[in-house]
Amino acid sequence: MSDNLVNNKRLAKNTAFLYARMLLVLLVNLYITRVVLNSLGVVDYGIYNVVAGFVSMFAFMNTSMSIGIQRFYNYEKGKGNYQSQNGVYNSALTIQFLIGVVTLVLLETFGFWYINNIMVIPEDRLFATNSIFQFSVFSLFLVIMQVPYSAAIMAHERMDFYAIVSIFDALCKLGVVVAIPYISLDRLIFYGTFIALVSLIDLVCYYIYVRRNFKDLFFDFCCGKKFFQPMFSFSIWNLFDMFAFTMKGQGLNVLLNSFFGPVVNAARGVAAQIMAAIQGFSSNIVTAFRPQLVESYAQGNYQRANRLMFSMSKISYSLLFILSLPIILELDYILSLWLDGNVPEYTAVFTRLVLIDMLVNSLNTPLSQVVQAVGKLKTYQMVRSVVILLILPISWGTLKFGADPTAVFIVSVFVSVINQAVSMYLLRRVYEYSYKNYVFNVLLPCFLLTILSLPIPILVKSLIPQGGIRLSITSLLSVGICIMLFFLLMLTNGQRKEGIRLIKTKLQL
Repeated sequence: MSDNLVNNKRLAKNTAFLYARMLLVLLVNLYITRVVLNSLGVVDYGIYNVVAGFVSMFAFMNTSMSIGIQRFYNYEKGKGNYQSQNGVYNSALTIQFLIGVVTLVLLETFGFWYINNIMVIPEDRLFATNSIFQFSVFSLFLVIMQVPYSAAIMAHERMDFYAIVSIFDALCKLGVVVAIPYISLDRLIFYGTFIALVSLIDLVCYYIYVRRNFKDLFFDFCCGKKFFQPMFSFSIWNLFDMFAFTMKGQGLNVLLNSFFGPVVNAARGVAAQIMAAIQGFSSNIVTAFRPQLVESYAQGNYQRANRLMFSMSKISYSLLFILSLPIILELDYILSLWLDGNVPEYTAVFTRLVLIDMLVNSLNTPLSQVVQAVGKLKTYQMVRSVVILLILPISWGTLKFGADPTAVFIVSVFVSVINQAVSMYLLRRVYEYSYKNYVFNVLLPCFLLTILSLPIPILVKSLIPQGGIRLSITSLLSVGICIMLFFLLMLTNGQRKEGIRLIKTKLQL
């Protein structure tokens, strides 16, 4: 009980650090998007979005390894094998370098050909497009090499340093954006150059911190041989899932570019920025919960692992919904303020559908975390990947038969719902949990939170003219109602009593 209390307090502290980080980064990124769109223009912004997005498609290998490396760090930590963590560290360094080299070769061959022969790019912007491509490739390589260090920091739950680096990264990018209107060079090339430089600074910061704070982690190629095969095997199976989600996002981006050109990519870029900013809050929950979930499973504490899975699901969904509801209701007014009236066509409808898709997927992520803790990925990842990738042929077919761009996002929501049902079934095959408990303790409360929170804000929206007053009232009502419903629907009696006690203590009542 004492250990659980200590772990819960550390979990709460790390979550607080991550939310402070996310709030600051969110505010900075919202401003950055507005300034970049106005400074670069719709076409150049669309070019940057589609090129950077295309390059990021090749990061699916890196994302898979990042999850695998952190899982092995925490699994060995949960087993008490602290010396083995250096083996994980060395295997990670070797594998990430190999992945980086392979990624560079693929991008500089197939990627270069695709950029110059397939993408719909204005002829007078080809040089700038190729420059952005090279800077994006360089940035991706740096991010790949950063993984062994960032994974070690996450596994040791040093979220305070992670938050500091993220805030520093956002402020550096803000400085680049502020400087854009004052430079005489090609603005698109200038932006890409300094974004790559920021990635280099991030890598240096992580490297220095790990070398100074984790003395038991040092380079020894022979030490890493033991973990090379199991880590690589784990990540290869995990790769199916990462590849599917990458293709879902960036594959749709390429489809939209092929059928409608870069202006529609600009609209999707804005929608993706909003989704990424909000989704980051949910990612913080996963980041904070993941180390303890893996360690609990490694220790055989399945009861705590179950509680962590359920709590992660409810908190992730609730937080995303609380943030998304005011935006969905008042999106037209928010976009006009944020982008100063320069709103690309389809931005509002894209954003609403993307947020709905995000909410559905937020329930899926905790299930995947449990499967990764167990380590039995083969069937789970292969079947889910097939389901997720169905979105591409279905979307292509709808566009080929004349559908407008919104069709692909509707298809995405539909596929995500199917994926959730499939994931629940597949998890049950490798991990003992009750469908009934999951439905009544997770899905039903999330459904009730969604339905019960809508009527009053929608009524207020229909009675008050669009403007700042309505935005303020709708937002306050939405957040207040959602928090009240979260307290009533998502928490157990014991958690509610503890919450009331903490509030009284803080307010000295």
